[in-house]
Amino acid sequence: MNIRYRWLAAVAASLSLSVVAIAQAPALDVKMGLWEITSTTSIGGELPNLDLSKVPPAQRAQMEAALKAATGAHVTNTCMTREKFNKSNFMEDDEGGKCKHTITTNTRTSLDVSSVCTGERSRTEQMHLDALSPTSVAGTVKGTNTEKGKTMTVNMTMTAKWLSADCGKVK
Repeated sequence: MNIRYRWLAAVAASLSLSVVAIAQAPALDVKMGLWEITSTTSIGGELPNLDLSKVPPAQRAQMEAALKAATGAHVTNTCMTREKFNKSNFMEDDEGGKCKHTITTNTRTSLDVSSVCTGERSRTEQMHLDALSPTSVAGTVKGTNTEKGKTMTVNMTMTAKWLSADCGKVK
């Protein structure tokens, strides 16, 4: 996979509700089962390694489509199991273990996590989630990614609503 695609994929993954193991499970009081997540993402600043003037038209179109797909509004469904939830902090560690995640608030109604990743591509993120009820969650993620002297900002807002205890075919 081209390095530009990998970098863009890493940015998208770092803002998704991916799960990674940490020592302390979230204490949010939410139901397990099928959730619908609506998120809006905006990207600003400089995108490292994305000089599209030298990219062949077909590849440029793919890159522009990937960038467009990473921004704007998205609706996804996910199946949240107790096991998955207990192992999650909702931040992706794609820097080979060079990330430090710190939970600053972990209550039945609020979760705050800060992440700092070092290396060739450095990243900082702050995530805040509020359990408005056991069937409704709202949150934000704010981050910066720096690579080769170029800094990109990423901001996401999200709302999630519980749909059912049965996830059906959704994983």
